[in-house]
Amino acid sequence: MLDLLSDTWERIQPDLRGQVGDSVYQSWLAALRPLALERSVCYLEASSQMACDRVQRLYVPLLEELLTAGIGTKVSVDVAPKPESLLPHALEVSPSRPVVDGSNSTAFLVLKSLIEQNLGLPSPLYYFHGPSGVGKSFLMNWWRDSMPGGAVLHDGLSLRKAFQIKVRDQRMDELREELLCEKPVVIDGVHRFSNHTRAQRELTNILKLRLERSVLTLLTSRWHPHEIWELDPGMKSFMLSGFVAEIEAPGHAARLHYLRALEGSASHNGRAQSVETMARDLRGTYRDLQHAWTVERNGLRHHERKYFNLIDPGREFSRLRDRVSDRLGISVDDLIGRNQARRITLARQILAWLAVRSGLSQAEIGRHMNGRSRAAISYCIKTIEKRMAESVEVRHTVEGLL
Repeated sequence: MLDLLSDTWERIQPDLRGQVGDSVYQSWLAALRPLALERSVCYLEASSQMACDRVQRLYVPLLEELLTAGIGTKVSVDVAPKPESLLPHALEVSPSRPVVDGSNSTAFLVLKSLIEQNLGLPSPLYYFHGPSGVGKSFLMNWWRDSMPGGAVLHDGLSLRKAFQIKVRDQRMDELREELLCEKPVVIDGVHRFSNHTRAQRELTNILKLRLERSVLTLLTSRWHPHEIWELDPGMKSFMLSGFVAEIEAPGHAARLHYLRALEGSASHNGRAQSVETMARDLRGTYRDLQHAWTVERNGLRHHERKYFNLIDPGREFSRLRDRVSDRLGISVDDLIGRNQARRITLARQILAWLAVRSGLSQAEIGRHMNGRSRAAISYCIKTIEKRMAESVEVRHTVEGLL
């Protein structure tokens, strides 16, 4: 498709120059560069932010008309500035700066409206679904941290286990009181309740009470409610009664932005072409981008091409270790050392659980935890999962660190 776009771009230049005039063409349009053609969207790169703004404001309709005529099918135009023309922070990808494009723009705009407390939105219940790796949890964490007054975020798997424990012990009142708080609540991964009928019914009853009180409730899932296996009809109907939006795999613009942010100074280090080619040719989720970027960056052979965490394990573990240390008031030496005090052991278990959730293997975690074995890390994780299921306080502590 790039060859078709490049040929068409060359052919329309005389018509483009003729319609806007030589001066305008040289000032704003001559330096435009075609990057990709995907899903009937032509992606162009401008030499500066000023040129990008000018072209978007004045010349996109003309470009769309000429490209549509040249290609023979309706296309739209998306213009972005070259990365080196932006301020240093502009390519940052972080919880405070989500990557937004057509794949997640509906969800992002809805979440942004909730942050701004736009009262015109249709429902206090919101359901976002999409495959693993498209950034659902990322958006939920961003929304929770940006929401005035805060919000409560529950991990779906941990919450389901808590339901099972409370039902077994006939202590559902504790969990019901916890979930009926007046703060907005996010359940990230509600599909984890699949095939657990009693837990589904109990959760549905609680969520209906939240809806009656008009308290914000956000649910995420890998699947649309119709596609969740063994889902109680009452729960399915309830989920569909709210605002439902799909989050898809990132498009070209998001892939390019994300890869450039990973690479750093992508236009200055000799790898600009590799990054652009990867963004153009690779289809998939952010997780797939992580894998491909790591493989390409490190020159791995084919048999070594297994999943890698984007940030190297040592740096990711250090980030989580420092967060747990800071939030729980425990020194780093105690956290990864041999001190068996109850408070420190709990923090160590939480750190192991967070690290696994971030994509580190148990062996990698053990190496960074003062040489602990994989079996020891596995025991840590099983223990904290059991404690989260049984204790509201422990689960809140862990979920507050997500």
